[in-house]
This record gives sequence, C-alpha cells and structure tokens, in this order.
Amino acid sequence: MTNSTITVDVVFNLFSFIIETISFFVCLILLSAIIYRIIEIKYKHGQLRIDIPLILTINIICSILIKSTLQIIHITIPTLIKDYQIMTYFQETSFSRFRAYILWSVVGVLYWSYTLLAFFRFTRVIYSTKRWLHRSSLYVYVLIPCQYIFVFISLLPSLVIFNNIDLIPNEAYCTIVFSQFYFALYESSITFSIPFSIVGIFYTFIVRKMRETSAIRQGQELDRRDYIVIRRMGLNMMLLSMMALPFMIIYIKDIIQNHYESILYRVQWLSSSVGSGLFSITLPFITTRLRDILKPNGIAPINNQHMT
Repeated sequence: MTNSTITVDVVFNLFSFIIETISFFVCLILLSAIIYRIIEIKYKHGQLRIDIPLILTINIICSILIKSTLQIIHITIPTLIKDYQIMTYFQETSFSRFRAYILWSVVGVLYWSYTLLAFFRFTRVIYSTKRWLHRSSLYVYVLIPCQYIFVFISLLPSLVIFNNIDLIPNEAYCTIVFSQFYFALYESSITFSIPFSIVGIFYTFIVRKMRETSAIRQGQELDRRDYIVIRRMGLNMMLLSMMALPFMIIYIKDIIQNHYESILYRVQWLSSSVGSGLFSITLPFITTRLRDILKPNGIAPINNQHMT
C-alpha cells in the first residue's frame, strides 16, 4: 500500500472510532434518562405501564450500545494499535473468529430492531382492530427474543459451515471475507438488505392506506403520526443505503481486479459507525414518548399517554 492509502485508512478508522464513541454516549444518556424517568414516575404515581414504542426504543438503544462496544473492542482498537505500529503481528484465533460472528450478529440485530419498530407502526395503521398485535407482551416475550434468535442462528453458518470469517490480510481483526461473494451476499442480506426491504414494504402499505383516506378525522391522527414516523425511518434507511454506495463501488472494483484491499473493510466499518450515529441521534424524532422523556417536565404517567 502507498503512504496515501495508509493515511486514508487511518483517517477512516479514526472517524469510525469518533462516531462510534459519540453513538455510545448518546445512547447511554438516552437510556439513563429513560431509567431515571421510569423511577421518578414509579415513585410519584405508584403504577407504571411502559408502552410498546418505548420498549422497542430501549431495544434499539441496547443494540447500539452492544454493537458500539463490540466494534470498538474488536475492530477499532486493534486497528489503531496496528496503524500506529504499537503491535504489528496479529494471529487468527477461534475466539477472534467467534467475536467477529457476535459483532456481525449484533449488527443484524440492530437493523432488525429498527424493523420491529416499523412493524409496530405498520400493524397499528393496517391492522388497528387486531388488539393482540398491540400487546406489549407480544413484543417483550416473543418478537424481541425471536429477533435475536433469528439473526444469531441465520449467521451461524458463517462461522461453522461457510467458514468465511477469517483474519483480514493487512488488518488486525477477523471479519466476514468478501472474496466469497455468495456467502457475503447471504450475510449482508440477513443483516441489512432484508430489514431494509421490509421497512420499505411497510412504508408502501401505510402510504396506500393514507391515500385511501379522503377526509381527516380525529381517529386518524394516530395513523398520520405513524405515517410520519415510518417515513422518517425510511429516510434514515435511505441515507444508510447512500452511505453504503462507496463500499459497493470499491467492492465491485475489487471483484473485477480480484484483489481486496484494506480500504474496503475500513469503508464498511465507517458506514456501520455512521449507521449507529444516525440511529442514536434520530431516535427522539421517531419516538414521541422518548422526546417527551427528555423534556424537563416530561414525566406524566405513561399509562395516561397515547402510544406514540
């Protein structure tokens, strides 16, 4: 690699570290605010029921916290150590491969957590009469655990069957090797493409539902709010797709040349960090209840609020 390429690689990793750190602390602040408000409401009012959007928001926040921690530990810090030549030799181990599998699984969980929030908005607009779809127990005990189980099981073949999690040449960590195209396509579909497509489908159905409504009635205000929220979520996903374009361009070039450079993986993890930052910063804009919690006087009992 030339000196300019090495410099670009270092800059990408530093930016990734900065964005991931900001995402971590933003989510830590959000989670702390939620816990504080819950304790305060519980103390003042005695009874408390946490609504579904807040549950799903906490799920997203926890996913970002875990993902940011793992990426900093597994990707960023070893890369910084290598870039600044503190340590130049890294060995592939079973533990490092397993750590890469966990990181990729958590990345997938993050996108599926976002999709789960979109699913709630979708069911509330399209299947508003199906009350069982709007029960918090369905999400807490079924959908959220199933989301983790699905992603971890779906990506397990990468570790034990495809065997395409390896130490990257000229890098300090193990990750999914993109030289095996079909396996990489499968893993990318599980972690990003399928969740992104589902959010798009939900958005399309909600748009059709809203267009079928000719008059604005009071009972439709909740539907319109859900429409606005899922539109913002769709915009976030579109921005993430645009952020993935540089990676795709480099990947196509590397496929043609049959040579995969370090910058491909640097851009990939930088895009991943931007995704974490985007999710964490926009959460208050897609969950009204979270935005209310962040207000100085936003401590009304949750069970007296609409689920927003």
